[in-house]
Amino acid sequence: MAAQRTRVNVFLALWLGVLAIDGFGPCTRIHRAAEDKLDPLLVVTGLWQGPWRLFGPEVDKINLRLTAEIHFADGAVATWRSPDWTEVSGLEMFYRARRTNYFNNILKAGQEPSWEGLCAYLARTVPHPRGAAAAAETVVLILRGAIVPPPDPDALLSSSPYLAFDDPAPIYTFRVPR
Repeated sequence: MAAQRTRVNVFLALWLGVLAIDGFGPCTRIHRAAEDKLDPLLVVTGLWQGPWRLFGPEVDKINLRLTAEIHFADGAVATWRSPDWTEVSGLEMFYRARRTNYFNNILKAGQEPSWEGLCAYLARTVPHPRGAAAAAETVVLILRGAIVPPPDPDALLSSSPYLAFDDPAPIYTFRVPR
């Protein structure tokens, strides 16, 4: 029993060391060297988190919103909108972190193959606007974007420039298979 407790304590001590090395940005050459040795082990185990750049020189320059129109067999149209993360609390964003990452990644260049999966999901889950039993026939993804102005250190910016969206543009049409 004492040997098992010792093994558990050693494991916990090592794990706390791993968390301390990997969880904080390197502040010394020794810390950087320890992190460089530790990263391959974390990659192999699937625990590597990648860089956590809080203040990067290249911030987002485009504010994107995704909308979908779901067209039903009886002619009805339902509208779905991607979450507006500026209206979501910090706790909700923490709780929905995977969803945040999903929507951030689905709009990156080269992610077009994932649009079909999103459209199929929306065709299955978005309810008919009048509660009818008509099946979804097509889903049209629509993108709106706004150019984010460069930061001005001398002025306090309102949110209005971030919400000056271009005209909506359909980017993908999905036909529900029968």
